[in-house]
Amino acid sequence: MSFTRREFLKCCGRGMSAATMMTALGYAGLENAYAQGSDYKALVCIFLEGGNDGWNTIVPLGAPHSIYSSNRQGLALPLGSLLPLTFTGAAPGQFGFHPRLTGLRTLFNQGRVAVVNNVGNLLQPVTPAQVLANPSLGPSGLFDHFQQQTYSQSLTASSTLGWGNSVGGNFTGFNAGPLIPMLMTMVNNTPYLKGPAATITLQPNIQLGITGLPPTGPLPPRFAGLQQVAALLDDLVQVNALNGRVSRALDDSRVVGSVFATPPVFATPFPATGIGDQLRQIATAISARDALGHNRRQLFYAQVPGNAYDFHGTQLTSQDRLLGELDAAMSAFFAATTQLSVANNVVTFIFSEFGRTIRINGDGSDHGWGNHYLVMGGPVLGGRFYGTYPPVQVGLPELDFPLFSVSGNFRGAFIPQISMDQFGFTLARWFGLSDASGLDVFPNLANFNASTRNIGFLP
Repeated sequence: MSFTRREFLKCCGRGMSAATMMTALGYAGLENAYAQGSDYKALVCIFLEGGNDGWNTIVPLGAPHSIYSSNRQGLALPLGSLLPLTFTGAAPGQFGFHPRLTGLRTLFNQGRVAVVNNVGNLLQPVTPAQVLANPSLGPSGLFDHFQQQTYSQSLTASSTLGWGNSVGGNFTGFNAGPLIPMLMTMVNNTPYLKGPAATITLQPNIQLGITGLPPTGPLPPRFAGLQQVAALLDDLVQVNALNGRVSRALDDSRVVGSVFATPPVFATPFPATGIGDQLRQIATAISARDALGHNRRQLFYAQVPGNAYDFHGTQLTSQDRLLGELDAAMSAFFAATTQLSVANNVVTFIFSEFGRTIRINGDGSDHGWGNHYLVMGGPVLGGRFYGTYPPVQVGLPELDFPLFSVSGNFRGAFIPQISMDQFGFTLARWFGLSDASGLDVFPNLANFNASTRNIGFLP
């Protein structure tokens, strides 16, 4: 179920029924048998809404750069501006990151970041000709923002069950006495976390807890009186049980409120940007995982909203700014996990609803299909490419799907070679999801050869 901050405050501050309190504060799973162990892991999703241009995020160098330049024309980044990558093991060629990804380039060279090439919404392996002849072989609503955002986060055309909620729902019993749900989003109403498993919204810079109850200091009179009433014993067991839950709700609200009201000081400052604030909030929740009762699993969702990455115009300047903000925030976040001694327990990944076309459209690009994504963290088998980075060349018959399904309208919207199901399953498998459960969580996974379902960028 979707569990927003507003609903949390309402049920904690007004409802005060035993059932509501148990749901709101997660007491129902206190004695779950799975809540034993210390194998802490966290997954952090960053959604770049609008469709980031992967062709300018990871760029070929050397001779292939001339093919890239002639096909991208005014969108091409100069060869000398790119940040060359040093590969772990055999290099698939010469490549560089966008000039604003300085921190992520360093982490790639250190083996902490991996690139996953040509990923996207895909029901099964197909060719452009097959989808053009039978559109039902591809996801519905191709090139449409809303429909592809829903699909990339739900892996179906329905927005009722997100794959983040499905993955997290397999682990809600792992934590010992959670005060808030382990599925935490920094924005409201994301398809990624829709579903039956409880979630909570932790928007940055907003006080969390029961309305009017300060996280520290003396209790206001109405809460002091409520605490005194809750301390009274009664002949009825049910009343005593309710009083106990009310008292614990007050205590737990102050714990949760104080966690986010007084975040730790991080040695590497987070940038004062939207994505910087969200990742700082996530780092704070990770630092307080024991206080929050999240001793084994946490799952987070962050987002750059407003279709900010929809580059129909002024792409070079807009993407330059946004990737600079993303790099600073992700670099600070990795530094924070290192400071908290959990860098080897946290994996962060980015994705969008789709990629962009290779060919320029004015001073921007059109909606594409496949895209290139980054995965960051200590466990990541980084410094490597996963999947094939294709030639940046319009009209390749085995890859280029005609824009808007108009025959011959080739603009470099490449069919993905790795599906979002495979991408998500590789992340979830590291998180602890079994292969059998993966087939339930990822609805299209069975359509791909068993040997290719795990992409391999995590152990």
